[in-house]
Amino acid sequence: MVATTHSAARTATAGNARLHYLDAMRSVLMLLGLVLHSARPYDTGSWRVKDVQQLPWLDAVVATLHLFRMPAFFVIAGFFAMYLVRKRTTGVFFSERMRRVLIPLVVVLCTLNVLQAWFVARFVQNDDSPFVSGVLMPAFVDGELVSHLWFLGCLAVYFALTTIAAPVLRRVGEWELPRTRHGDTLALITVLGAAVVAPVAIAAFGSAFSPWPQQHLLGVFRPMTILAYLPFFLVGIVLCMLPDLLARFSRITVWSVALALVGVAGLQYAETQGGTVGKALALVSEALLAWMAIRAVFALFRRYTDRPSPTFRYLSDASYSIYLFHHLIVIVTATWLLPIALAAGVKFAIVLTVATLLSLALYHGLVRRSLVLSYLFNGAPPPALKLPQAARGPTSGAGADGDGRPRRAPARA
Repeated sequence: MVATTHSAARTATAGNARLHYLDAMRSVLMLLGLVLHSARPYDTGSWRVKDVQQLPWLDAVVATLHLFRMPAFFVIAGFFAMYLVRKRTTGVFFSERMRRVLIPLVVVLCTLNVLQAWFVARFVQNDDSPFVSGVLMPAFVDGELVSHLWFLGCLAVYFALTTIAAPVLRRVGEWELPRTRHGDTLALITVLGAAVVAPVAIAAFGSAFSPWPQQHLLGVFRPMTILAYLPFFLVGIVLCMLPDLLARFSRITVWSVALALVGVAGLQYAETQGGTVGKALALVSEALLAWMAIRAVFALFRRYTDRPSPTFRYLSDASYSIYLFHHLIVIVTATWLLPIALAAGVKFAIVLTVATLLSLALYHGLVRRSLVLSYLFNGAPPPALKLPQAARGPTSGAGADGDGRPRRAPARA
């Protein structure tokens, strides 16, 4: 049996070839938010704007996207956070990550989201209350004002916790771990097993300390939401520490399909049960299904997008700004379409098209051409102004380009 060190395995994410599929996946997951929000006026659930024309099958689209989109996004966020912790000093990591999330959060919250709150109150709800006291402040306290920016609050907390734990994470990352025949399988079962049962513990915590975990602190930070997505971020950190585990995680196997079916069956059975047992079974089953879906997404992107692509490189830079812009555009467009007699599917297509093209135009025509706008609405300088690796100095570290994307090592003999 041959033993290998953990530091040797780490070279899979610290070499010379980019992990292109992580770039592609992150941008696509962000852009799927446009599909999700464009569908909301026409599904059967409640939302800010609801059309009388509805399509029940959009409920399945929304539910499916909710199942894997943001969980997979937070796995990637954890992966990149751990990668950057290795390549940056603690202070540089903290300042870069906070700038990346807090500047766009504050700017969009105070501009586009305030405008959105006014538009919804005035043209959707026909609310004549004083805007500041009757609309804006209640929306802020209830967490409605943060709207689609909620995930930035989660990331800010996760990055702060990562900063605090950075010395320990670096030390753990240097541990030498023996490699056994079934070690990767056991590690995957252990990590995913803990992640699957975590929602039960989180739900118990929320119930024990209710109501404050459900409230929004400073209008942005909701403890239950932060806790709910924390396991995904932590698994991303582990996957960065153990590249061999990442390779095994990013596969569609017979067992992963079987476990997904177990999750579906568990959800159906939980509906027939009541009380604490039924709720716990539903949480575990949903988590199991979500993790198998995330594995499938990782596998598909690794299989089909792990190569250089100008399109995905552009989308990787553009998707953040596009996401920040699109929500207000969706609401305005859907409201404009309310009195027009069109099928719900046609309206959905119009809203999605307008939101995508207009958000893309704002990024391409304004944000990527302006240093100030790029910092305000992308948290980083425009691609054309990013410093090359050599100019960034030692804080960039080997194996990362100017924006901190990981690179893969050449195959070991």
